[in-house]
Amino acid sequence: MSLRHRHLIQLGAAVLLAATILGVFALVAWSDQPRVRYASLKCVYRQIYNYKGPVDVVVVGTSRTKWGVSPQTVSTAYSNGQEPPFVVLNLARSWRGTQQMFQEIKDVEAERGITKAIVVEYSREGDVVATSQRYYDYYPDHAALVPIEEFKDDPAQKPREPAYLRARDLLELLQQRVDYALDRALSGRADKNVEIPVAERPVGVSDGCTGKDRPLKTAANETWLKRVTPKGGTWADRPLGAWPIGRVNNDAQRETMLELVRWAKAHDLAIYFALMPRLGDQVPSPAYLKRFEATFGVPLLFPPKEILTQLYDGGYSDPNHLHEPGRELYSEWLGTQLR
Repeated sequence: MSLRHRHLIQLGAAVLLAATILGVFALVAWSDQPRVRYASLKCVYRQIYNYKGPVDVVVVGTSRTKWGVSPQTVSTAYSNGQEPPFVVLNLARSWRGTQQMFQEIKDVEAERGITKAIVVEYSREGDVVATSQRYYDYYPDHAALVPIEEFKDDPAQKPREPAYLRARDLLELLQQRVDYALDRALSGRADKNVEIPVAERPVGVSDGCTGKDRPLKTAANETWLKRVTPKGGTWADRPLGAWPIGRVNNDAQRETMLELVRWAKAHDLAIYFALMPRLGDQVPSPAYLKRFEATFGVPLLFPPKEILTQLYDGGYSDPNHLHEPGRELYSEWLGTQLR
């Protein structure tokens, strides 16, 4: 092979490599658009980007909050007769992922503004799946749903992990982002998230993404209650709730919660953390609630026994999720806690 041919091949390879790198950068930049980021959470996208007007209260959480909080009922209880009533959005979705919940809040603030409060579901420590990405409280589509610039803060969410593991996770997020971006570009999954021009957007009202109730599993509920209830007693005879705070595999959740508290204060917003009760849960112990508040600087909301008694009498569709009767009761109570 002549020297000239070798130079031409090297030049062609360099051009191809440069074009590939630029193409990847362009693809990732394209995937940072909200309509692309929220391709797997279309309802959440619509609530944030297809309405206008400020939101008074934003609620985020897992499927327990998705089916457990009625934004309309919270609005009525919180407004306490004020007209017009406060606008409440329930942007909860299935699965954990506090970092992604925080991103939803920041997107609402940037797009519509938040005037009064944010409510964040707290997932208690000790029962988090300790394998796969959920070990670090990642939402399953985390790499696709948060802006690429947020990746730089990921290592700080795991302060007790070795540097090489934090670097590994960061590289994995970047690789996943490219995969998600390519998939969404080729599949057209984001095409239905068409942003309505501001002038044409309706003024927001209290709304959310609850949808149809989950199937009622009466037998499963009865079996669960028998399993967690002391023999010959009731759920009220169970020991007061006490769960760990400080486990290493929950560092990301705690670090994000502390950042949420700082962010809320910087934006002059009240912040509430809520622990959604499972069927038959006992109320948390005073010592646990005291430790929670000492850790995060704000109290933890949990319904009192009189509310739990009513919730546990037909308020659950399955041991983890409320349905309409329980949702209305819980939401009315929650609304009164925001006053």
